[in-house]
Amino acid sequence: RAEETTFVCRREAASLFGVENPENVVFTFNATHALNIAIFSVVCPGMHVLISGYEHNAVTRPLHAIPGISLTVLDTPPFQPEKMLEEFSKALHNGIDAVVCNHISNVFGCIQPVGEMAALCAQRGIPFILDASQSAGLLPVSLRDLGADFIAMPGHKGLFGPQGTGLLLCGETG
Repeated sequence: RAEETTFVCRREAASLFGVENPENVVFTFNATHALNIAIFSVVCPGMHVLISGYEHNAVTRPLHAIPGISLTVLDTPPFQPEKMLEEFSKALHNGIDAVVCNHISNVFGCIQPVGEMAALCAQRGIPFILDASQSAGLLPVSLRDLGADFIAMPGHKGLFGPQGTGLLLCGETG
């Protein structure tokens, strides 16, 4: 019965978050755990990673733990998505191997243009990891519509689930 209940939950989460295959929904302890799985699945020593200037410690700490990566941090003003997208597009031309970005800043509350960012990454074959910790349950978050390779989120914030729960949505290329 536990296996059946788990699969029903996966199927419901897949439907809610635009994941084609319920088996691509991974239950985690929290968003940090989900981000760690995604980051350590994609980022290898020596890679060049691009992040926004608004990333949470849950993103920066695992990145700093990977030896030999170079990190580019976008320096853009909050609440200017057009400027963010312009600077992001420029930065992708500098040998970027992976991108990690939050959907909404946990400090400023600014919403990033992540759909457009993910599309630019997809055009260049660059993996895009989205931190939806502040947006899941509050804004539309769809793996299919946003085009991310991974989306990480906690269960206890906008989804009103219990503490100690999270989800990692994995795209077919993730």
